[in-house]
Amino acid sequence: MEQDWETIGKFRFDAAGGKLTHNLGPGVVLRPQTAAVLDVLCRRRGEVVTRDDLMAEVWPTTTVTEDSVTQCIREIRAALGSDGHRLVRTFPKRGYMLELATETAALPTPTRRNWTILLLGLAICSVAFVAVLWPRPTVDDAPPEIVVQPFQDVNQTDKWSRIGVGLASELSASLARNDWLVVRQANLVSARAPSEIYVLTGTISAAADAVRLTAKLTDGNAGRILWSEVWNGTANDVFDMQSSLLEKVEATVTPGWTGVIARDRLEKAVASPRDLGAFDLYLRAIEQKHLFTKKALARSQRHLEQALELDPEYARAWTALAVVHLLQMEGARTIEGFKEHLRRRIAATERALQLSPNDPETLIQATFLYGRAGDHAAAETALRRAAELGQNNPDILAQAAWGGARRAPVGPDAIAWARRAFELNPAPPPWYYAALATAAFYVGDYELANEAYSKAPEMTELLYRHAATSASLGDLEKAAELLALAEAQLPDGLTIADLEAADGNTFPPYVAQLTNLLNLIDQVR
Repeated sequence: MEQDWETIGKFRFDAAGGKLTHNLGPGVVLRPQTAAVLDVLCRRRGEVVTRDDLMAEVWPTTTVTEDSVTQCIREIRAALGSDGHRLVRTFPKRGYMLELATETAALPTPTRRNWTILLLGLAICSVAFVAVLWPRPTVDDAPPEIVVQPFQDVNQTDKWSRIGVGLASELSASLARNDWLVVRQANLVSARAPSEIYVLTGTISAAADAVRLTAKLTDGNAGRILWSEVWNGTANDVFDMQSSLLEKVEATVTPGWTGVIARDRLEKAVASPRDLGAFDLYLRAIEQKHLFTKKALARSQRHLEQALELDPEYARAWTALAVVHLLQMEGARTIEGFKEHLRRRIAATERALQLSPNDPETLIQATFLYGRAGDHAAAETALRRAAELGQNNPDILAQAAWGGARRAPVGPDAIAWARRAFELNPAPPPWYYAALATAAFYVGDYELANEAYSKAPEMTELLYRHAATSASLGDLEKAAELLALAEAQLPDGLTIADLEAADGNTFPPYVAQLTNLLNLIDQVR
């Protein structure tokens, strides 16, 4: 009788039930679409299956983007654990292939003559195993997973229990929009939890006219509480309380740079730096990038390149690499080095846009390409779309205010995005001030810009805009000092105008604004 399951590494895959079962324990039930993608790969095992073929077979009557395929592949690899990337291979610009099953050859029966040799070989292998293999950790390339449990009504009433289930459903849908985070239904998680699982739980307590909501995020294995919060109100306030809870959870969990899960994973990666997976390498790269020093940026580039070796279709890593090359453009000491970082920045941005055109971080970096082409209307569309998608993500809002505001006439909206980033993140990193300062500068709020620039990192572009800000406020002496610092950091032979042009062609009226203020400084130097 034909078997109704497929062997994949150490797992058995039941396509009918969508379940992967490990040889040594319980399995994981995949989402229906993810299971369907794996089923196609199984049926065409050993063959490269294109993204178009996967979309046609899994979503024959629905229009989806390539992001849907990418998410399914990530979930399959996450479920397969450390062997995920070996078993499901990526062929750039072609598709994916499930590795052929390997058969275990039958061992010959030992005879009296070879018992001694066999035992000696086993002893040597045992020593080698203990000395070499035992202490070596395995590469965990899986993204973090979060399980959202239904919020429990402490009084066990039908009304509030239904609200608790609905609240968990809304949270799951909101968190699932983030491609770096795997969101699972509580009833589909096996007792044997993955190594990097987080659990979001909550309670509802309603008595007379008072209602209390609580939410708590824990490390599923260690049981450590990573974040918790309480909301109190009346029965009439319950919908506002739910909206506030949804917003707060999204702002706390979803930021891929400063969010609570990202910070926890980074701490673990720093504590165990050997054999990091793509996601952990990405986090270490972001940490180094935000130090804004030449050596740290070089380390960030290496981490991102290593992550992309493990996962060539990691769109977020391509986006981050584009930003790192931008920052290295400013620190290059020669025109050749400047041009090389510019070339690599363009290539990384184009690759990210190809892989994940609807990701808000990618959209923000795409404004660079649109600006270079002089299409400021397209830059504005991409920027506003990114801010809309990331309305509860402080990292996204801060990036939109800093990285794209000068390429599109978004005006006061950029300041609103930066201020909301501060509201959502009570412990903002210094680069958030760069976002607020840049947005305020191009709106002409020089008092706000001056205050924010004083708290931002001392990067070349921030220094010369701070100089222009000081000039607008009449402090030409300070302006001259800041401009001299900025010019000292420029690559030999390049001017501020060259850097501005290479960085995406600022919106023309903004160019005149900056140029006039810098010329004012030159008149007194």
